[in-house]
Amino acid sequence: MRSSLGACPVPSIARVRPGDLVSLRVRDAAGPRDVVGELVAATPTTVSVRRRDGSLEQIAVDDVEAGRVVPPGPERTISVTELQRIAATGWRAPTIEPLGEWLLRAADDITGRANSALPLGDPGMPLGEAIHAVRRWYADRGLPPRFQTPIGHIDPDLEARLDAASWAAGPPVHLMTAALGPVLRRRGADESQVELDEAPDDAWLELWRASAEKEAARRLATNHERAIFASVRDAGEVVATARASVDGRWAGLFCVAVAPSSRRHGLGRAVSIAALRWAVSVGARFSYLQTEAGNEPAISLYSGLGYRAHHDYRYRTATIPS
Repeated sequence: MRSSLGACPVPSIARVRPGDLVSLRVRDAAGPRDVVGELVAATPTTVSVRRRDGSLEQIAVDDVEAGRVVPPGPERTISVTELQRIAATGWRAPTIEPLGEWLLRAADDITGRANSALPLGDPGMPLGEAIHAVRRWYADRGLPPRFQTPIGHIDPDLEARLDAASWAAGPPVHLMTAALGPVLRRRGADESQVELDEAPDDAWLELWRASAEKEAARRLATNHERAIFASVRDAGEVVATARASVDGRWAGLFCVAVAPSSRRHGLGRAVSIAALRWAVSVGARFSYLQTEAGNEPAISLYSGLGYRAHHDYRYRTATIPS
């Protein structure tokens, strides 16, 4: 049966596309074996599959005895609204107030995620009044009025009103997800040098958010009952950081940073894997993270760990004073 790639007659796989998770029964000299992973590419004679440990295997089509597309797991099928609410809990602003089903969040203007309104659901009042309430709530706290808007997943009338009122649109941000089992099987992360702590010290905060007021940054980063702070230190200096927090079966990965002088040595991968390994030990099975769509080094790191974009969002910030 030919796939939708137009050239690859992989048996038993219909409408297969790059990015699909496939399970193939492959014949080789030692006998049949199973190959499970993401289909990366296909030609008339070969298929390339990225296995769950991150390795890439090229397989001759003639050696594929059977195959199927594996249905997507919860990390792919979770709704945008549910995932956004989990992420808002994992990176929890010290000040949160509901506006109907919307969330208003403030954290001393440290990070957009913790200082924006999440407009999912019904605000419990006419839309114009709700936008005015958001403006007033942030103005009362000396913060710029800001929405975090999942692209294509909010009320179109809200988007139109923000456009008409010239709310500035920031760059798209990927919210990426992965199943943690395959992430932890990825190769190449030396976790032996990673330290795990229940709270960040000043050196950790300095690398993650040097320009922020330290106590405000600490309040935000530690405002969760199940979080871990990973670091790598060189002669006492923190050169890599990551934070993981766990809510139910979901772990959020945050604060991944590497000092400029220590980049390209796998430290971002090491602190990320170590933090996520802790998350699995306390019950997490799936993970999410957020990174700007234009941040190619970060996307390369996270894609290499097995994360894929679930959806994009952007910030809309008021340009006219309240």
